[in-house]
Amino acid sequence: MILNTAKLVGSLFYERWTKQELAQILAALAEENVVSEPCIDALEAQSKEALEHSFSHLFEGLGDMPAPPWGSVYLDKDRVVFGDSTVEYRAFLTSHGISLDTGLREPEDQFGLTLYAFSQLLSEEKEQAAKRLLEYHQLPWALPYLDLLAEKADNPFYSVLAVDIKTWLMQVSTELQLNIVNRKLYLD
Repeated sequence: MILNTAKLVGSLFYERWTKQELAQILAALAEENVVSEPCIDALEAQSKEALEHSFSHLFEGLGDMPAPPWGSVYLDKDRVVFGDSTVEYRAFLTSHGISLDTGLREPEDQFGLTLYAFSQLLSEEKEQAAKRLLEYHQLPWALPYLDLLAEKADNPFYSVLAVDIKTWLMQVSTELQLNIVNRKLYLD
């Protein structure tokens, strides 16, 4: 179940969905106790336009991003995308036969993409590599990122979603008995 759930969660932070599609994804995630009723209610209260604007602002870089979704922004001293941590993560993916070619020139350490890679490793029965991805390459920065997103999102739906997904990731961490690596983070 974690494999499919990770794909769905990743898609919420990476793919531009319509409000109706988001409602369907949230319904599936609610059945798995990943998202809460307040998250579903927050989605319902949003207009199509507000959702589109917030997605662009929060995940695609429209304007000043309050919570950038790329690991290197938090892991690299210069707080840049495509930093040293991205290069390290790319090498990790390559060593496990994963290529995240989206057709765009973008860093692979985007929050949603990291969940896609995690689910791909699980689907290939590479559980140790999947655990390492979360322990070292994603969770050290993703948990503070989700806190920042919850606090700074310009849309209540994405604020509640961030809280719910952080809770889910902590449950996954417990279930998989992960040892999250304490990495130096560069936060404002």
